[in-house]
Amino acid sequence: MMALVYHEGRNVGRIFHLHAASTKTFGKLAELPPDDAKAWEMLIPSQQRGAEAPSAKDAEAIFRDDFGCSLFDIGKMFEHTAWKRFPQYGGARWAAIANAVIELRDAIDAKDDAAVTRLLADIPAMRHNTGTAEHKLSRVKARPK
Repeated sequence: MMALVYHEGRNVGRIFHLHAASTKTFGKLAELPPDDAKAWEMLIPSQQRGAEAPSAKDAEAIFRDDFGCSLFDIGKMFEHTAWKRFPQYGGARWAAIANAVIELRDAIDAKDDAAVTRLLADIPAMRHNTGTAEHKLSRVKARPK
């Protein structure tokens, strides 16, 4: 789920010209290609290293080091009203997904099994601009390389 948030975060370049996000914070993330499959492919090394990390916060640190921004940064960036100009990307629904992934990260590290179970059921069902998180994840994973 963390990789999925970073995957959608790559669209931040759409709001740079509106001065709605910092190129200093999000420049590396915006360098991910616009093609879903190619961007996903570039996230896989971070995802694999994150899966081996000793904690969920350590997994996030891998993404933060690779792309220059945290889940919190991405969530805040998605809250910006500039996304209303781009209804197919980002926005409040992705901010909610990012915040739920932060909650999942913290629940995993706190060993709060009930919260982890709930979030692992809730996050895939969360709606974004064109479907659910689960649908988006299965679509990017299934695309030919």
